[in-house]
Amino acid sequence: MKTKLPKVMILATVLTVASITTASAHIEFEPNVVLANAHPSISLLVPHDCSAKSKTTEVKLQLPSNVDPMFVMHVNVLQNGKLVKGWKGTLVKSGDKNYYDVKGPAIKTGPIGSKNNLIINFMLSTPKTKGKSLAFPTVQYCTNGEKVNWLQPRPIDGSDPAESATPIPTLKLK
Repeated sequence: MKTKLPKVMILATVLTVASITTASAHIEFEPNVVLANAHPSISLLVPHDCSAKSKTTEVKLQLPSNVDPMFVMHVNVLQNGKLVKGWKGTLVKSGDKNYYDVKGPAIKTGPIGSKNNLIINFMLSTPKTKGKSLAFPTVQYCTNGEKVNWLQPRPIDGSDPAESATPIPTLKLK
């Protein structure tokens, strides 16, 4: 699915992400709280590569079963406030699971907290249930066959796990 967005929307996304002041060692959504029963534009921040010697080539998110894949639309991929060419998002179905798969030429991201974070923008349709969290198990693929499985459950209180953990990116519905 392709969609063209006005430059104003791209600029708004860049400014939103640029306003993030805290560094994170994890793949996170920005914003991480969205309205239920809405169509938000969100950003997935990829702060670092698999290792110091590798580059990111793909980020694949499993969509929660209550997110309609027909309403997931790719917007763009950014780094340093600029569109990254050659990166494309597609919907993939495997068995009874749906994935949003974004890939392109190998790109160096990080270090953590820098403007080199890879930013994947897309839109989706959220379910109607307020107060729930949507988990998006994610795999980050890198050069040399490396990958990071962002699959570790978050603590029940919603706090950020240890820096060495690989937590599942989540969206909270309000």
